[in-house]
Amino acid sequence: MIWAGYIYVALIAIVMLFQACMAAGAPWGHLANGGRWPGQLPVPMRFAAVGQGAILGLMRWAMAARAGIVGTLPVWTFWAALGVTVMTCVANLATPSLPERRIWGPVTVLLVLCGLRLAWG
Repeated sequence: MIWAGYIYVALIAIVMLFQACMAAGAPWGHLANGGRWPGQLPVPMRFAAVGQGAILGLMRWAMAARAGIVGTLPVWTFWAALGVTVMTCVANLATPSLPERRIWGPVTVLLVLCGLRLAWG
């Protein structure tokens, strides 16, 4: 089970780095939010990317705790993180942005599979 935790933690770290780059002005708007903003995100969406990165960090912590990689957290944090992971996966598979679907679709499917493995621990 611990391998699923490590994979989840590593993949979420990549997504967090992506959000940080978007917040810093990387011209990757076509790879997020349905491709609504090609190029750099507008300033309000850059702040949203910071917030998304923070939420991803909390999800990472909850999954790592479930896997036994870090200290324990209340069990509801794992279930909340898994729920958000599933919703994110659905959104990434349904997005109108083909590049976003191709990149983040497989990543989020792997995240869901790792989360399910941790759930069935």
